[in-house]
Amino acid sequence: MDTDPVPRGRRPAGAIPLVAGGLLTLWLGGGVAAQEMPPARVPLALPLQTQSGEREEPAFPGTLRKGSQEFTFLVGYGEQIELFGGNQEDREFLFFTPRWGIVLTDPVGIDFVRGSLEFVAEPSAIITADTPRILSGGIAALLKYNFYTGTRLMPFVELGAGLMVSTDRLQGQGSSFNFTPQGGAGFHFFLTREWALTAAYRFWHASNAGTAYPNLGANVNIAFFGLAYFFP
Repeated sequence: MDTDPVPRGRRPAGAIPLVAGGLLTLWLGGGVAAQEMPPARVPLALPLQTQSGEREEPAFPGTLRKGSQEFTFLVGYGEQIELFGGNQEDREFLFFTPRWGIVLTDPVGIDFVRGSLEFVAEPSAIITADTPRILSGGIAALLKYNFYTGTRLMPFVELGAGLMVSTDRLQGQGSSFNFTPQGGAGFHFFLTREWALTAAYRFWHASNAGTAYPNLGANVNIAFFGLAYFFP
């Protein structure tokens, strides 16, 4: 007899909406900070002149140059939600995600939309946190826009898609091969010129695009946290 007091597929959304709300608040705060900064923010990206006449690098980058690269390792926790006719299974996911990115443009835009476009390649190992345990391997390509606020806080938005292969089929899926469109927002907080703490929210979808039946799909809210390293 089923003694679970919370029916599967009906569990409350938990901490993910609270985390997403906090990230959104910080993201908007970065935009407000950018509006309040004086127009001359470019010198933050240039060497500083000390009283002794020596030149030193700023503690954090005002901008990233075209060709700058990023390596980040993210750990994520995701909760499946009922959306767009997806399956009703109550699943939790763990994501282990190294990512590499390269900045495609020099800074563009003005005021709070000043920033640059970045391409990101993102492999992932994905594990269901409950049983039966399902292991998945995936890779995604994303476009990421970094907002330059002139502070240690660098918000970003990102959007992309990928592929995923699993050791078993998720409930409501007729195939263990799935496509994974996804998108979200987050921020880097620079500890030094190269190193930054990273946090992000992402909406992640997995389905087989009608290549097998059934194809109910999985919709997941993910909170990511990690450490990023930026280099020329």
